Amino acid sequence: MSFEINNGKFMERFYTVIAIIVGIIFLIGLLGQEIMIGKNMPPNIILYVDETTNTYYAPPYIDGKKYPSNLSLNSLKRKTFSEVKINKYKADSNCVELGYFDEKTTLTNNILVRLGWVKPNPSRWNPDGSWNW
Repeated sequence: MSFEINNGKFMERFYTVIAIIVGIIFLIGLLGQEIMIGKNMPPNIILYVDETTNTYYAPPYIDGKKYPSNLSLNSLKRKTFSEVKINKYKADSNCVELGYFDEKTTLTNNILVRLGWVKPNPSRWNPDGSWNW
């Protein structure tokens, strides 16, 4: 018993599938540079909190002396992000604007990391709760 393969139809379907796959990869590569994926702060990350204003600050902002002159460092306490969330403190608007609390990567980079083709960017937070700055 012999099987006949209609070579023309098979090759036509094969090229169509290849064209679709290449098109999808191209679109992911193109659009993936515009789509940002964020990573949340770990619950054990250390932050500075001003309990008089219910505001929290990133340690690099305070330690790097980027804070406004009217901020009293004596009123700051160290707390974890989980404590900050429970007490519903607000992030300092300057820290948010400077991107201290965001860790974002593109969709394309995220896919390449998951495939093992590129190394992940170093995190700004260490597993022990300290900042990697």
